[in-house]
Amino acid sequence: MLRLKATGRALLLSALALSLLHALFRDLVILLAAALSLALALYSACAALLRAKCLRKVVAEPDSVELRMAAGSNQSVEVKLRSSKSLAVSVRHPIAFCEARPRPYKLNEVLTLEFSPSLAGVYQSDWLEVEAEAPLGAFSALARVPLKTSVTVLPRVVVAAVRALELLASTGATGHEVPAPVTGRGTEYAETREYVPGDDLRRVDWKATARLQKLMVKEFHQDSGGGVNLVYDLKVAGPVTRDVAAAEFLSLATALTAQAVPYAIITVGEGNELRTLEFEDARKALLAALRVALRAVEVDYGTLYELLEPHARREALALLKMIDQAVEERERRGWPREALDTVAVTCLLGDLTWLMDLHEVLKANGRRLVLHVPSGAWLDSETLEQAYLEYERHARLLAKLKRLGMEVEVVAHGPLRAPVCAKLGSQWASTSAMGLVS
Repeated sequence: MLRLKATGRALLLSALALSLLHALFRDLVILLAAALSLALALYSACAALLRAKCLRKVVAEPDSVELRMAAGSNQSVEVKLRSSKSLAVSVRHPIAFCEARPRPYKLNEVLTLEFSPSLAGVYQSDWLEVEAEAPLGAFSALARVPLKTSVTVLPRVVVAAVRALELLASTGATGHEVPAPVTGRGTEYAETREYVPGDDLRRVDWKATARLQKLMVKEFHQDSGGGVNLVYDLKVAGPVTRDVAAAEFLSLATALTAQAVPYAIITVGEGNELRTLEFEDARKALLAALRVALRAVEVDYGTLYELLEPHARREALALLKMIDQAVEERERRGWPREALDTVAVTCLLGDLTWLMDLHEVLKANGRRLVLHVPSGAWLDSETLEQAYLEYERHARLLAKLKRLGMEVEVVAHGPLRAPVCAKLGSQWASTSAMGLVS
C-alpha cells in the first residue's frame, strides 16, 4: 500500500499546473519543468513500491505478546522485525497507549513496545503498522506486520487491594489468630520494657530504671476511638479518576493498619451526606475500607484471588467472603465527636461545603487537614474544551485551598506510591508503613 505525502502532492500539483501553463504559452522550459516534476514523483512512487514489496515479507519475532498490568503502570516488551533488507521505518501500534521505540526503527534490530495504560480493560490487536518513506519523501510504503497483542489492564485499586488482603491475612484478621494488644500514643498504662534506640526519652520510667540499673520506658495503650479520620469523597469525574481515588484511599488505610493505628472512616456521598464508621481496631477498619474501595470501582473478587501469593490465598479467600458481611462497630451520621488529624481523598467535585466545614472545625481545634487530590481529573472529559475548562477550575480550586491553609498532595495517575502520611506529623508514619505501599 502506498501513501501520498505532502512532497508528492506538491510535485504532482506542480506538474499539472506547469502542463496547463505550457498549453497556454507553448514554452519549452515550462514543459521541461512539468516533465521533471512528474518524473521525480514517479521515481519516488516506484521506490515506494519496491519498499512495499519488501515490507510484505517482514516477520515479527515473537509473533504474539500477552501482558497483564495495572492501570497507571508501565511495561515494555522487546520484539524484532525480521527482513531481508535493513530499512529505516516508523512503527505504529494500533493500541493507543503503546509507543514503539526507537524512532525511526531499523529492521532486524530490537524494537521496544512501551505500554502505559490509564484505564482498565482488555485491549487486543493483530498487527503493527510499518511505514517506510521513499526517496524525496513524495510517497511512503505501508504494511501491516502480523503481531497478536493482548493486554489485560487491571484497575489501580486491585494492586492496593491485594496488598491490603495480604496484610490482613498475615496478621490473622480472619479470627484464627488473636491480635496482640496495641501500644503507642495514649494515656492508659500498658507495661514497662527495656529502652531501645529511637524510644521517646519523655517516656523513661525512672523508678524502674533505678531499681533494675538499666534504662526502662513505659508503654501505653493507644487511645480508642481513632487516631486519624480517613475521609473518602465518593464524588468522582470518571472511571480513571475513580480508580485513582479508590487506590489512594485504600493505600492510606493499609498504611494505617500496618502500624495498628486506630482510625475512623468517613464517606461523603453525592449529596454531601456523611457516614462515619468507627472500629475497635485498625484491622476491622481496613476490612471496611476494602469493601468501600472495591464497590466504588466494581472489582471482580476472582481477579484479586488470582493475584495473591499462594501462602495468603486461604486466609484471603475467607476475607473476601467477609467483606460483604462485615458489620461496622459503630455507625452514625456526621463528623466524629473528637477533632482528630484528618486525611481526605477527594476529587474536588460538586458542593465542597463539607470540606470547608471540616477545615474550620479542625483549625479551631488545632488539628491538621491533608487533602489527597487525584491529578488530571480533566482526562475523563469527553471533549478538549471540557478538559480545558475542568483543568482551569481544578487549578483555581487547588490555589484557593492552599491559601486557606490546607495541605494538598496531588496524586499522580501513575503507579501507586507511598502515601505521604508524614504530612500529619504523627508517630504512626514510620518507615515500615511507607515500605508496605511503595
